[in-house]
Amino acid sequence: MAWTGLLQNPFDELFRHLRYGDRPLSAKLLRAAAKHLWYRSEKRVYVYPVEAIARLPHPVTMQRDRLEDLRFCERTATAQLPPAAYRREARRRLDLGEHLYTLVENDTLLHYAWMVPFTRAETDQAIGQVFYPAPESANLYDHFTHPLGRRRGLFFQAMCQILHDVRALTTAQQAYIYVYADNDRSRRVIEKAGFRYIGSMVRECRLGATSRFPLTAGGEFRTALLSR
Repeated sequence: MAWTGLLQNPFDELFRHLRYGDRPLSAKLLRAAAKHLWYRSEKRVYVYPVEAIARLPHPVTMQRDRLEDLRFCERTATAQLPPAAYRREARRRLDLGEHLYTLVENDTLLHYAWMVPFTRAETDQAIGQVFYPAPESANLYDHFTHPLGRRRGLFFQAMCQILHDVRALTTAQQAYIYVYADNDRSRRVIEKAGFRYIGSMVRECRLGATSRFPLTAGGEFRTALLSR
């Protein structure tokens, strides 16, 4: 899977001006190669205390656990699974006790999301770390908005609805959500909803030397490195 974290490459300006003969493609190839030598990938961790959820808006726009809605699933981004594979994965998640949230309009799956109503570690193989949430936690993840549903606030509405369900349907004392640092739009919506940033899992490469480490916002932030 391609790196989805924040890339910081001091050679980008140089490569933008490099050319091989009359073919600008060489600069693109050089930039791609440089990503293997100089990059930063960061996954940010946010938490929401259950006692603060009551103050949120309470939209009820998403359906819960309607697996049949996934018949309208489309692959509109390379990060998504093919529709048939995603439906199989959804059945597996539901069997584990997770909750699916969907919004279908005019035979289009405009938004889907998931809630894990029990405590589960967040493992990121690409970054090579795992985060251990506090006991009695829930987890919001795998939100996706179809291109036809964007700029309608569906991500925010889904988060608010799911957080109210965390309060009503689970014994969790807090809910977590995770986002890559370079996903500015999702970060802004998460912070607008009131999630509090508590730390990050980071992987950096500088001229081929790779390091993996956590960053904390000041409180307890339990992580571990995955074996290589």
